[in-house]
Amino acid sequence: MKVLVVSDSHRDTQSVIDVIEKEKPEMLIHLGDLETDTSELEAAMQVPVHPCIFIRGNCDGYERNLKPVAVFDLCGHRFFCTHGHSQGVYMSYDNLIYSAEENDCDIALFGHIHQPVDETFGDVRILNPGSISRPRGGSRKSYIVMEMSEDGEYSVSFGTYA
Repeated sequence: MKVLVVSDSHRDTQSVIDVIEKEKPEMLIHLGDLETDTSELEAAMQVPVHPCIFIRGNCDGYERNLKPVAVFDLCGHRFFCTHGHSQGVYMSYDNLIYSAEENDCDIALFGHIHQPVDETFGDVRILNPGSISRPRGGSRKSYIVMEMSEDGEYSVSFGTYA
């Protein structure tokens, strides 16, 4: 299964749609700060054929499809998805890791800091796709593609958006 992970699009829905068209994922995870309705992204993903998870970021209103966190199983792994502001990820990843461990998750996805991250702490791999529209710290506009297989094997690659 091919999973596209994006974050911090900040009303730049077209960038996300462009990456969906390029990568052709089977699932979309948006980690927050969309600042817009999810309907265009759902249409691009052809929901309900391809599932979408939308997380509420600190800049998002109360759109119906946004969740503060999502915890789910996929291809032998348990995911913890959050925007990251509630876990204080600018200061430390400790609360993020604790939240993932508390939910028996081995993969934690987060946004908020607008910079790509791929680190492992104990049994938890934390991943941040960076920002698809407003990168910080010298990074480029970026996203993650995860290739997941039913036997639990998976790969992570970072893509850039021009």
